[in-house]
Amino acid sequence: MKFFRQLKNCELFDGLTDGDINKLFDAVEARIVKYSRGQLIAKEGEETREICVILDGNLLAYHAKSGKPEILRSMTDGDCYGMETAYSVAPSLGYNVAAALDSTVLYINGLSLLTVGRTDETLSEKVIKNLLRLLSDKISDLENNRGYITIKGMRKKIAKLIYDKYLEQGTLTVDLGMNRNEMAKFLNVSRPSMSREMMRMRDNDKMFDFRKGIIEIKDLEALRKVATEAE
Repeated sequence: MKFFRQLKNCELFDGLTDGDINKLFDAVEARIVKYSRGQLIAKEGEETREICVILDGNLLAYHAKSGKPEILRSMTDGDCYGMETAYSVAPSLGYNVAAALDSTVLYINGLSLLTVGRTDETLSEKVIKNLLRLLSDKISDLENNRGYITIKGMRKKIAKLIYDKYLEQGTLTVDLGMNRNEMAKFLNVSRPSMSREMMRMRDNDKMFDFRKGIIEIKDLEALRKVATEAE
């Protein structure tokens, strides 16, 4: 198979050898689709039971409210989406997906993954273990950052996270305890969009300065106002 390296970047295939992957794709329902930059891939509300793995390119998950897209996350090689609907009673996608660049996507029927044990029990055990770990991690993420996911607006998400860390640590120099990629994942936003907003808050509003995961708060009152303003 052509895309072994990208597949191994996906946690769903963690620990699988090239031989395992070949066996897996002999047993499951899968397809590969190429998309052009700007092409809409999936619409919010669509029903799907396929797990989608990005083999090449860049996809954006977003909401389209009031005609203005709100970017939820950016997905590149090895990232996946769709597990939240693959085994759901009501498999309705909660966001839109579009190609930010020319992209190649692997679609795997989620239900067919559960039948791999008919041909190889050891391989099935590896896949199911990875699948359960991924679903468990997603549930854990939702539990840990539920308060931030429901916040509307990138600016307020960032301000609230930093202000909460200030309240927790009691110092104007706060350690977020995460790098930029982890922060974007925690807030469930696109890293490029988050970085742009952080630079505006630093350069235009002079709220804080930052280096890696360390934030130096410059205007605590302005930060507090954004973090605590009503929706």
